[in-house]
Amino acid sequence: MDTAQTDDRPFVRGLHAARDGLELAFSRAEVRKAYFRVALGLFALTLVLDGGALWALFHFTVPDVDAGKLLVIGLWTLRVVGTLLVLLLGPLVAILVVNIVFPLFNQDVFMAGLRVADSERAALVEAGPGMPTAASVGGAALRLLTFLLMSLGFFLLGLIPVVGGVVGFVGQTWLTARTVAWELMDPYFDRVDLRYAEQRSFVSTHRRALLGFGLPVAWLLAIPVVGPLAFGLAQAAAGTFVAREVPVHAREGQGGGADTNAGERVPAAPDPQ
Repeated sequence: MDTAQTDDRPFVRGLHAARDGLELAFSRAEVRKAYFRVALGLFALTLVLDGGALWALFHFTVPDVDAGKLLVIGLWTLRVVGTLLVLLLGPLVAILVVNIVFPLFNQDVFMAGLRVADSERAALVEAGPGMPTAASVGGAALRLLTFLLMSLGFFLLGLIPVVGGVVGFVGQTWLTARTVAWELMDPYFDRVDLRYAEQRSFVSTHRRALLGFGLPVAWLLAIPVVGPLAFGLAQAAAGTFVAREVPVHAREGQGGGADTNAGERVPAAPDPQ
């Protein structure tokens, strides 16, 4: 077995899963076929969100002609920091919005990536009970709200002179990496009907590996213009993470008698950890 998969450091395994998953997704025709629809849709939404946010940022930070030097420096600093945050957060907000409005939008490319990484596991996941649409949308909305509130907290923390800027930036980077990884797991959660409370437990259990997986992906997506086009590959790479890091859930393969449009769930034992 590859030493990347047997490394006893979850964070490092997450990094390797991101790297190997992206390489695998890029090299396989079946993944590329599912990739384009997802990538183009997210790319268009990211451009709209980034364009609107940058316009608002520069429009409302124009200094008056008689503004003092310190105020001008402060406003330009806010523009620079704000631009970096918009580029970093724009793709993630687009992913969160897509998962609310179109909850099954990215499932095809995730399943294509999982089939390439582990075809037997993919068959089990695909045969899961599925999550009711209302529960899926509700969970995505809660994730978006949590992300926005925590981002606001880190932004306010960043206003504290000297130390606050560093702590706020580090905290926002951690939050973005964590949220990116969480969102990329969304198609898996949908297939096995893992709802918000269980998702929080999942993210806590796999927090180090998810951070290692989400950190490089978050920075990749933040590359202006080009980054959002990589979302489809990142979503496929999540299949590699699931195949390597996530134990088989008791609900995988239990979709035979499930009605995914109903509110009932297939009973299952807890995840083996």
